[in-house]
Amino acid sequence: MRIPAPGPRLLFFGLPGDRTGELAALAVRDARRAIRLRPVSGGPPASDAAAGSWELVRRRPRQPRPEPGRPRPSPYKNLWITVLPGVTPAASVAGVQPTGHDGLVVVTGVGDRAWWERRLLFHHVQRALVDNRAQRMVLAVTGLGRRAGAAELAEAVRPWASYLGAGASAGRLYGVTVPVRFPGRARGARPGVPLLWHLGFDSELTPRQRRLTDARLADAKTAGGPLALREWERVDRVLHAAPVAPDRTVRVTVAGAPGAGRTTVLAAAHRVLGPERPGLWLHLPDVGELHDLIARRRALEESMRGAPDADREHWHFQLADGTVPVMDVDWLEADTRGPRPDLADRVRDSQCVIVAVDARLLAVPVDEGRTAELRERTGAGTADELIQAAATFHRDAGGLPPQVILLLTGSGQLIRDGRPLRTRAGLLVDFRRLVPAAFAPGVLTALCPVSAGTGEEAPPTGVEAPYWLLLLQQLRREAHRLTAVAAGEEHKAERLRDRAERRRETTSPWNPFSRVLSFADSKRADRGEGRARAARDAAAANGEIENLLHRDLRDTTILLGGEPYGTGSTVGGC
Repeated sequence: MRIPAPGPRLLFFGLPGDRTGELAALAVRDARRAIRLRPVSGGPPASDAAAGSWELVRRRPRQPRPEPGRPRPSPYKNLWITVLPGVTPAASVAGVQPTGHDGLVVVTGVGDRAWWERRLLFHHVQRALVDNRAQRMVLAVTGLGRRAGAAELAEAVRPWASYLGAGASAGRLYGVTVPVRFPGRARGARPGVPLLWHLGFDSELTPRQRRLTDARLADAKTAGGPLALREWERVDRVLHAAPVAPDRTVRVTVAGAPGAGRTTVLAAAHRVLGPERPGLWLHLPDVGELHDLIARRRALEESMRGAPDADREHWHFQLADGTVPVMDVDWLEADTRGPRPDLADRVRDSQCVIVAVDARLLAVPVDEGRTAELRERTGAGTADELIQAAATFHRDAGGLPPQVILLLTGSGQLIRDGRPLRTRAGLLVDFRRLVPAAFAPGVLTALCPVSAGTGEEAPPTGVEAPYWLLLLQQLRREAHRLTAVAAGEEHKAERLRDRAERRRETTSPWNPFSRVLSFADSKRADRGEGRARAARDAAAANGEIENLLHRDLRDTTILLGGEPYGTGSTVGGC
């Protein structure tokens, strides 16, 4: 037999207890006769926490006769199937996830799962989409009973609706939902052939095999399910997020003192901004950072030990819309209780500077006697100097200074008997004393009182606002760049038109060379004006998205140069 041609590589994975290995074995057994698979090596995983793999070979349909002088292609093609049945914290930390696969089978079971288990599964799916060649995916739902119908299936896939549904994949992913019923437990469709057909290269199937698999795939779908009713089409749509530059990295510097709750608030935001909710969600590609945040949040919610003691200084995460990454965030937490000349370049290159202050220090108004002490104790003094230097640099260069977020952590401490101890207007007066550079002309500043919460009874509040503000700053920067591009194109077009007019007035009308140059200048001016109009239209579109963001930030106080900006509120309680 000639050497088999390289074929598709499929990856199965799911949470422990969802019978991923059993499903993979069933799929192989069910498809062997239908599409003539022949095992070559490997087998099912030895346990629910171990990985396994198969290499199979199948005969391809009759190949066209090659051109004279070219070798005849092999009639066989191999198929690789890898199984990661138990997506556990230990396996995730070890980073055991193969790369280079073309299709994914994500196994999800019926029933409630802890939020951090779901987050692990979403992490592996997102990582597989980034690290692999995967463009096709099957969401296999296991654990359905004999009488399960559309309602049960809809509840099982509900956490995936925002991640995969409504065109969230935007052309990157093509998939289908298949409810799985194992033989011997409940009667139903056997998913083997539809799974392997959908993930493999269906163009190489015979018409009979394609009709067979189409029929079985149709039987596997359950009408009424939000994802099973239709396939995830390749949909072209405008993301709710802003257009980003090719380098979509956003640098954020978090200034303050240790113990102010900076990392705790980040862990709370990671808990709230999950892929199950509509809109942008927070994804940590590095599995070590992911488990660090999960451990911190679980320790807070479950009153358990084992959370990391020291705060991590550097974080890297993404804001994604469904399966599409939108913004890469380079997040640096710095202790500014003293001179930090090493941070000058970092703050100057940052798009956002967050000044974190513990709310307990502002339980009473700040007077002149406490200002110097609090500026040193909270690190706001050093942060103020860095912000002022960065704003001066960008103002001289004609750019936008970094956005400033005044993060008031533990804002629940400012509420007694359901009534706020401080108003936002009073807090702004205090921050004008602590960080006066945040209210300088041209600086966009937001006051964000946040609370990390402790669990379901006391959920986090306000932790999403800093990430919407990052998007708002990106919109402003992009609109500023587009406006500058439009002004430059209009200036060049005006110069070209003036030059063309001078040529027509000062040279003979019978000079063909002058006429050609004048005509070329006019055409170049037309193209420049077209580019200017396109840039201004794009800037206007950014302005419309910015207005939508202001609606989401209506409970956040936003100032530009010390004056109200957008629709944020400057009065009221925390």
